[in-house]
Amino acid sequence: MDIDLLFNLYLALWLAVLGAVLGSFLCCAADRGGLPTGRSRCDSCGHVLGGGELIPIFSYLFSRGRCRHCGAAIPARCLAAELVGAAGFAALGIRFGPSLELVMQLILAGLLLLLSLVDWNAHVLPDKLLLAIIVNRLVFLVLLREPLGETLPRMALGAFSVSLPLLLLSLVMDWLLQKDTLGGGDIKLLFVLGLYLGWLEMLLLLIFACAVALIWAIGPGRRQAKEEIPLGPFLAAGWLSVTLFGEPLIQWYLGLLG
Repeated sequence: MDIDLLFNLYLALWLAVLGAVLGSFLCCAADRGGLPTGRSRCDSCGHVLGGGELIPIFSYLFSRGRCRHCGAAIPARCLAAELVGAAGFAALGIRFGPSLELVMQLILAGLLLLLSLVDWNAHVLPDKLLLAIIVNRLVFLVLLREPLGETLPRMALGAFSVSLPLLLLSLVMDWLLQKDTLGGGDIKLLFVLGLYLGWLEMLLLLIFACAVALIWAIGPGRRQAKEEIPLGPFLAAGWLSVTLFGEPLIQWYLGLLG
């Protein structure tokens, strides 16, 4: 087997561990509204969790999703955050290999995971996290020594290609319906994601996110008719999918047109 492939798989294994640990930490941070402090405890009985109860993914599975001391259910979103963190980090490791670009993408993935958890809990996309995503891109723009004459116009096109038309559309719909139709945070998130992706990738991201959100929204017994849909997690999932698979898919589609 190719030595580079073996190394990338080894890297992906450890990134999966890192992603699971980070997912667990970020889930606690989102639930507590800030960085968690002190020992981890059961939210129901207050029991201080031991080392064996803090192993990402496996602790949840072995305890069958319940506290071993009081039997209270552990929120499934904790397991989901750990699984998503593990799978996302591993996939990015395989996709980019050991590189500065991988570091940039991992930081972005972590920020998007936290942002998704906050949006899922509180239906808000904090400006501080959006600003951190912008700063991450600008820092690595310098570290990766990207040619500014080519990269900045591409970043601007990606940032405005989807966010600006949606902003104009939402303003018109807000005026016609006399109510908010699309959250401003979602539009800002599309803007900052466009700093990382091309305009074709942003279109693909939007299509993917809307399709998955629609499927989730109409699922049997899933939602109340007037319940707001947190779009942030679906946009983040769209970013990961497009980052991993968007380029070959777009090339295949353009090949059909040619």
